[in-house]
Formats: sequence, structure tokens, C-alpha cells
Amino acid sequence: MQNYYITSLNHQALLAVAEALRNGDSQLLHQLGLGALDQGVAAQLKALSADRIACLPNFKGSLFQLRIDPHTLRLYLGFADSKVTEDDLVNRAIRAGLRQPMLEELKGITRRDFAARRARMNLPEHSRGRIEVLSEEEEITVLRVWEKLRDIEDPLVRLIALYEETDIALDQAYITIKQLQ
Repeated sequence: MQNYYITSLNHQALLAVAEALRNGDSQLLHQLGLGALDQGVAAQLKALSADRIACLPNFKGSLFQLRIDPHTLRLYLGFADSKVTEDDLVNRAIRAGLRQPMLEELKGITRRDFAARRARMNLPEHSRGRIEVLSEEEEITVLRVWEKLRDIEDPLVRLIALYEETDIALDQAYITIKQLQ
């Protein structure tokens, strides 16, 4: 199984080098350690054909030295965690009734992204009419709970917590809260 990964990485490395040479991408060549590449080897790589690439599974060596930087890996894992958490938060807000202009204001979500998320979650299109006004009792509930949740700094997290506690659609709650700010 390990040979499969080496072959796959060798394949990707060869394609990246050949493409960089064809496009004159000296920055990528330098990053790959090939800044001072011999002209003969460069010509062979530029002309790399499928039959030569097909020989890779029979080649037992690795064309490169792979080393993972632990610091950068930690940065990536933290980035991925926060991105997935934020995506989940946005999806929860959409399911709870928050509309695209509201999400654009809070998180910069475009109409295209909003529509794609709704489609992936199999949600029907949002009605384009006015947002229904809350009853006085519901408004008081929203404002009371919103105040109770004031320690939550992220407004979207706070809105979702409000929804989870009141079960009032977020587009309606959002309008009520905005009127008082």
C-alpha cells in the first residue's frame, strides 16, 4: 500500500514540474527545489509523455523528499477546524430562517453561496415577501433572551443560541433586534 502513495506522489510531482516548466513558472520550480535545473532534464520533463508516466509504478524510488512542517500542520488543522465550525454555524443559521442579506452583513455570505448551501441542504427557496412581524409577546421574549445571551461575542452564535432557546425564526428575531440597536 505504501508503494501506491509513493507512486501517486511521484505522479503528482512529475506533473507539477512538467506543467511549471511548460508555463515558465520559476517560482514553483524553485519551491520544488529545481531552480537550477539542467537544460537536458528540463527538455525531457517538458516533453513528458503518458507512456513515460506509466512507468512510475515500476519505479521504486521517491522523486522528492517529503517533510511535513509540524508548525504549519498545526496552523492548517486549526484553520480547518474553525472553517468547518463556521460553515456549520452558517448552515444552522440558514436552517433557522436567517436570510441572505442578514448573513451577508454578519459573515459576508454571497447570494450564490447562500443559494448553494440551501440547495445542498435540500431547503426550499425562501419566500421573497415581507418578514412576518412578531407578536408583542414574542418580541419581549426575543429581547429578554437576547439580553440574557449578551456575553456571547459572535453575533451569529448568539442568534443561534437565541433560536435554540425560543424557536423563533431568525429572520424575525433579527429584525426585532435590529430595530432596537
